[in-house]
Amino acid sequence: LLIDEYDVPIAKAAHYDYYDEMIDIISPFLGNALKTNLYLGRAVLTGCLRAAKESIFTGLNNLKICSVLDTGKDDISQGIGFTEKETGEVLSYYGLTDHYESVRNNYDGYYFGKNHMYCPWDVMSFCDDNHEKLDEDRNLISADNYWINTSGNDVIEEFMGFIRSEDVDKMQDLLDGKSITTEVRTSLCYGDLKNHNVNDFWTLLLYTGYLTFDPQYRSDTKNEYRLYIPNEEIKDCFKSKIMDFFKTNPEMRNSTGDLVKGLFEGNAEEVETKLNALLMKYVSIRDFATNAPKENYYHGFINGLLASGTSYMEEHKSNTESGDGYADIIAASKSSDSVAVLELKQTDRPFGARVVSAGRALEQILEKRYADVFIDDPSVKNIYAYGICFYKKICSVQVKKLK
Repeated sequence: LLIDEYDVPIAKAAHYDYYDEMIDIISPFLGNALKTNLYLGRAVLTGCLRAAKESIFTGLNNLKICSVLDTGKDDISQGIGFTEKETGEVLSYYGLTDHYESVRNNYDGYYFGKNHMYCPWDVMSFCDDNHEKLDEDRNLISADNYWINTSGNDVIEEFMGFIRSEDVDKMQDLLDGKSITTEVRTSLCYGDLKNHNVNDFWTLLLYTGYLTFDPQYRSDTKNEYRLYIPNEEIKDCFKSKIMDFFKTNPEMRNSTGDLVKGLFEGNAEEVETKLNALLMKYVSIRDFATNAPKENYYHGFINGLLASGTSYMEEHKSNTESGDGYADIIAASKSSDSVAVLELKQTDRPFGARVVSAGRALEQILEKRYADVFIDDPSVKNIYAYGICFYKKICSVQVKKLK
């Protein structure tokens, strides 16, 4: 008996908040098929997260777990994907050997245990799309992105509302071709995801195929792994499904566009209104239950908003050296004729303290001369300094036009 992607309904239920009800429904089905089925010889169950923790197999104690992280089960791991040799044989069969490098760059890079593997769906889809083009026009042969439409992303996109500033930096490192080192929860199940523990974000990306791991990495910390994006195809998926979350969410996209437009018009009231609306929707009070400086969280949140790349903005830089210090954020408009310099603060006191701290942030921009580099630049017509102070899910904004 083969039950493929057993956890798809569970993942949907976890995202739409009927997880317990789905477990009650699915348990009898799987229990009857795998536990009390007198005619069962053997069964294979596949899914992104482990089955043993979902509490749907009470009493079933002879499951043999094979995870992508298991390095001692080569016999099983080699059956999950295509090995390098198998990929070469498939391409040779279809007459596409000359395009091996393109296939390797786009569909290679995974590790299942210690085995270096290619994604079989991608390799076969590439051959299916391109083998007939050999007799037509070889220039039409291309390595398309087949993976992007095969994976559900609801849970991952939900996590985007809870990422911290250090996680934004990690995502940028991954896109830059670097690896990140983080703890992986090998026993993670969908019921755990409702807590929105951001550390589970990386585990989820690993088990859903966005990331792979380095089997040679050894850590003194239990369950710590080095993760990276396996290939160009997944890098494109990573950008479109994760880094562009703000762009693909219509409500956030519109609010962010208005926010950025307000920045380059010196409209502090508009910036404060739009930013407060985004804070109320996408920030949880649980995000402040951390020992890390709270200001770091807000810094990451603003970076994430500006990363959506609205039509009003050319680029933005974070913690860049300017004047006598490091400006929190400097953003340039699409035409590069307007610049916004942002200094961010956080307070644990409501009401008046926000306004006072926002004013001090504004003074810091002037005292540290963060904007002086743009003063004599003839191409820059407008310079706006913004002091922004956050208190939980609300903020105060002050602006001063410097040029």
